[in-house]
Formats: sequence, structure tokens, C-alpha cells
Amino acid sequence: MNFVTTPNTTKQIDLLLINPDFSKNELGVTSAPENHLGLNRLAGYLAKKGHKCAVIDTTGRESGTSGPENLGKWIADHAQEYKSIGFHTNSWNINHILRALNECRSALKNKKVLFGGPLASSEPKKMTELLMESGLQNIGVVEGLGEKITDEILNKNNLSDVNGLWCFENGKFKEGEKVALTQEEFEGTPFLDLEYNTFYQNYYKPVIESGDLDNFSMEIIFGSQGLDVNRGCPFKCTYCSVPQYERKLITYSPKRVVDELEYLAKEAGFFMFTFTNSNIMFYDQLWIQEFCREVIGRGMNDYINWTAYHHPSIIAKLPLSDFNLMRKAGSDNIVFGIQSFEEKILKLFMRPLNTRELTEVIREKTLNSKQYLTVDYITGVPGEDLDVIEDAFNYFIDNEIECRNYQLKFYPNTKLPTMDLDMSDHDLVPITGELAPELNAYAIVSKHPNPKAAKLDGMLREANEDLTKNRPPRLGKYIVDSAETAKMLYEKEIPDNPNIPDKVKRAMRIALHEMLNPKKREQTLEGLDPMEMMKKVIMAGNDAPPMVKAMQEKLKNELGEGKFKELRDKYGQNGI
Repeated sequence: MNFVTTPNTTKQIDLLLINPDFSKNELGVTSAPENHLGLNRLAGYLAKKGHKCAVIDTTGRESGTSGPENLGKWIADHAQEYKSIGFHTNSWNINHILRALNECRSALKNKKVLFGGPLASSEPKKMTELLMESGLQNIGVVEGLGEKITDEILNKNNLSDVNGLWCFENGKFKEGEKVALTQEEFEGTPFLDLEYNTFYQNYYKPVIESGDLDNFSMEIIFGSQGLDVNRGCPFKCTYCSVPQYERKLITYSPKRVVDELEYLAKEAGFFMFTFTNSNIMFYDQLWIQEFCREVIGRGMNDYINWTAYHHPSIIAKLPLSDFNLMRKAGSDNIVFGIQSFEEKILKLFMRPLNTRELTEVIREKTLNSKQYLTVDYITGVPGEDLDVIEDAFNYFIDNEIECRNYQLKFYPNTKLPTMDLDMSDHDLVPITGELAPELNAYAIVSKHPNPKAAKLDGMLREANEDLTKNRPPRLGKYIVDSAETAKMLYEKEIPDNPNIPDKVKRAMRIALHEMLNPKKREQTLEGLDPMEMMKKVIMAGNDAPPMVKAMQEKLKNELGEGKFKELRDKYGQNGI
């Protein structure tokens, strides 16, 4: 039941920010520790405004279904130490939040209790009404991104006096609106504050300081630090809720982004970065070129590695020289969303109808620039043509493209659920769980077994595994393709390179030492492979979360009752 705040202090804390994520734990696996980028940025911004904050990220915990209740009891025991408490909300964790609040509601009656994040932005009115019905008092729901409005919340005594805040206070409900940052305000937001970085403080820093991975896997070093370069999205994909968070696209300047990368490398030892923008990394060719040249001009390409999410209609237009420039600047993997190769699905999703041609163009350029290619694809769409999906998956396998296959989901207040879809052969399973079905987030689950779909998914997963395990690790500009290379890098090349910051050298040498002297340890950070995940789902009990039970039912349909029972008996006898 122990939860640790970052920083680990209770003195004069104005706001405790919580990311309650127990989804992996409830599947029976230890979850990978993370740093919640949004809460880290918010805490750092508020600190610059003179407020005292602390953060709890519940990732990195052991398995178990009672995590939300334990969090609620912890909050009840410690609520007096915080003036306000805020929760990051999304479709996957609202059920966890409500379960936690059931344990601590009375302890929060005199507190400002705040809710932000994707779900609060998508359905602020429904969120506020749901929380009112739960018996909670002094509720504030933030629509959009929360820096300015949270600063105002902490500066005012009454929630109802805060411009734009959805709130329920003293028995009265007040509607709000989105409060956005201007381009100038966004550019001026502070760098990630390491004091509030849960992954750095609780995992990465101890490993760097000790020089030993201890019981952690290499994922501690290779687990990327998330960063953002823009907010908002200029596209109108019907399945996506990102455009709801910001009215228009606002972007950091290339220099500001590289300044932050350099700061985090020198101060923390981070050198692996993922730009987490769920829409696009780059929208403008000049931005790309300036960013890459800034990295190279400072010699940071000796040690920086980064990946980003692109849009096919933009990146396909770039000349090969820009792909080469990106690779030289540290990006050896291009990632973008395909979502479908089927014309009617692309129309439904409002994606480019020439996505297949764009993908072929991008693949040709990444082959020439010696970059890997990773794409996203959405299946489980009512009316989809499995022959088109089979052709797509075979294309990915034949062209050594890693494809992440996602099942279709409906997210709140998006356009797709309002479109003309024949759902007669599919069930809507609430992602939000049984405590909050009215928030309109659903997994789309077929009512009937579909052996071909299951076979295609298995084929793709197996190909992805073969593809990724054969990729040699990259440390900055160095490709570690043999033990001899690892030894040379460990003993001479990295220690002698003046461009690499000392803490990054230390992190790289810890990784190289592990490659040369691997320890046998229990899996704690890596995600479950598909077979292990299937075992967990098959053996889930009646107390499993709604999504797990839906996955179990889908497996039962696809495998057949007899085979499902046979596997359940087998795993039950042998253990999982």
C-alpha cells in the first residue's frame, strides 16, 4: 500500500498530482515504471509560478487487482498534507480513480479535487456530473491543457472564480471552457523539471549513481524519456481525440527543443528520447532541417537517439536528403500511422486515400537512408475486408516493416461513433469499466469467432518479433553489432569522446557492461510477449477488469469452447 511522492516530501505542498495507472498490474504483471510527461510539465510550470507540488505515478508496481483501493486508502491517510489533489484522467483509468475515491471521499471534503487529461478534455460536462453523483465536493475539471488554469486555481480561494473551469462547489455547478496557451506562452514554458520526474528520481538516477542495473533490466537505460514539440493537431481523423485538447497547432522552436534535449542529457544522463506527440512530430520541412542541424552542430548526434511520430502525407514529401539528415541527427526509426490500406476505411477515418502509395514512397526512402520503419494499423473495423489486411500484413513482412496492430476503439466525443457503421455483428465493451459507462469509450469486439483475423494477427506478431530482435542496439552514433564493438566502445571510444556528457557516458557504459556481462534476472520491465499475455487473459478470474473479461470472451470465441477449456486446464496445472 506504499506510494511515494516525487519529490518525497510533505512540507507545504499546494498540489499533489496523481497518475493512477494499474492496467498492467490487474493483468497480473509488474508494470514498467514511467514518467508522466503532462504531470511533469505541469508541476515544473507551477513550481516556476511559486507553487509547491509533488507527483505520484503508480506505474512500476507489482501485480494485483486492489491497487486503486490501496491508493484510495493512502490518500485518506495523507490527505491532510496536501491543499489540493489532482488526477490525470483517461478512458482506461477513470474506473481506477472512482474506486480510489470510494476509499477517501470523506478525507477530501475540504480539499480542492481536480481532474484533467484526455477524458476531462473530451467530456468535461459528463465528467463533472459523474463526480457530483459520486458524492465528491469541491470538484474542478480542466478542459484542455492545464498550465495557466491550474496556476489560477491555486491562487484563488474559490473554484467558481476560476475562468474556464468546470466546477461543482458549495452545491452549485458551473460550466467551463477550454483555456489554451498562445504560441508565445508555449515557447516560454520551462524545461522538464527533474525534481518532479518520477522515472528519473526513482529508477534512472539510482542506477546511474550506483553504476549497476541491480535487478533492473536494460529497459531502464533504453526506456526513452518522452518529450513533446507541439500541441494540437491540424488533421481531422475521425477516431482521434487529440484535436480536442488544443484549438490549433502550437510548436516549440527547434532551438528550444534541442536546448531541452541537451539539458536533460547533461543533468540526467538521458540520451534516448521519444517525441510523444500523438499526431505529428514535424509539420514543416524547415523545422525538421533546423532541428537536425542544431543537433549536429552541437555534436549531440554523437550521443542522442530519438524517435518521433510522423504523418505520411508530410514525411512522404521530404527528399531523401532530409531522411539522411534525420538519421545523422539520431533518428534511425521512422514511425507513422497507416491505419488502413482499404479505401472505404480510409474514407471512414478521413485519412489520405493514397496511403498505400505514400507508404511505398516512405519505405523506399528509409531503405536508402538505412532507417527502420514502424507503422500503426487499425483492425477490427466493422465491414473491413480481411483480404486487404492480409495483403497489407504480407507487404509489411516482405519489406521488413514493423507493424503495430491496434484494435478499433471509440473514444469520447470523436466523430467515428456518429458515422454510419453497421455494428450488428459487434459488441461495445466500455473501456471505462462498469463504474463509468456513460463516458462513451468502447472497445469494438466481434460477436463471432474470426479465425482468419486471429491468424493474421499472430503472423504479424511473430514477424515483428523476428524483425526487432535482429536489430543491433544503437548508442548515439554507435551501432553495437558485436561483443568486440561493445568492448571497444566501453573501454575507449565512449570515455574518450569529448562531446558526450559525463552522465550519458555513465549510462552508456552501464548498458555496454550489461551486454558484455548479462545477468539472469526476472522480467520486470519488458511488456509481456503475446503468448504470456494470452495466458494471463485465459486465466483471468471473475474479479478481472471489464476489458480483460472482454478479451477473454473474444479469445474463447476465436479458440472455441473446447480448446479454451483445454488451455485453461493446462495453464492452471502448470502455473502461468
